[in-house]
Amino acid sequence: MPTKLAAGAAQPVAKSFSHTPPPLLRLWLAIAIPLVTWDFLYVFLRPHSMTGGKWHGPWRPYSLYAQVDLVYGRQHYDDGEGFNPAQSLMNFVETAAYVYYVWLVGVRGRKVVGGDASTALVVVFTGLVATFWKTVFYFLVEILGQYKNTGHNAPWTMFWLWIAPNSPWLLFPGYLVVSLGREIVDGLSGRGSKRD
Repeated sequence: MPTKLAAGAAQPVAKSFSHTPPPLLRLWLAIAIPLVTWDFLYVFLRPHSMTGGKWHGPWRPYSLYAQVDLVYGRQHYDDGEGFNPAQSLMNFVETAAYVYYVWLVGVRGRKVVGGDASTALVVVFTGLVATFWKTVFYFLVEILGQYKNTGHNAPWTMFWLWIAPNSPWLLFPGYLVVSLGREIVDGLSGRGSKRD
């Protein structure tokens, strides 16, 4: 006969909780970790990583991007604008969470169980939430700032060189937050992971 737990008593945690990285998450991490690391290094190695700088080679595409998004351009750097370095530092923290997650689950996408599964899921979920809302903030700064840094672009350029490359940082994390959020709720309720 089942026993009733007193109100407020802790429920037993399901020992069978497990987590296997879904394919979309593995794809996202394979794209985001190197790209965001590249971006972070560009920002924090300025002015040497900028056009004409001694280490510009790996960041040649930024010569064009810095003309599209002035946040990445010379004037912002010379004026000591803090938004880009602050945003990039947040990128570093998110990427550190992603790297820790990859370390926890292993690069082969193996299944983790128990406390490792819980830790891995919370770490990557937190990184994804941070990525999503930081990107929302980035878009809102432009919109509410009357497109101060991007408004000079033609519509075609704005779409293909600013909106399209930045939108995955909303779409992938947004979808994965919902998906992994369900997995967390299932784990907390004792239903376990549906992916196994």
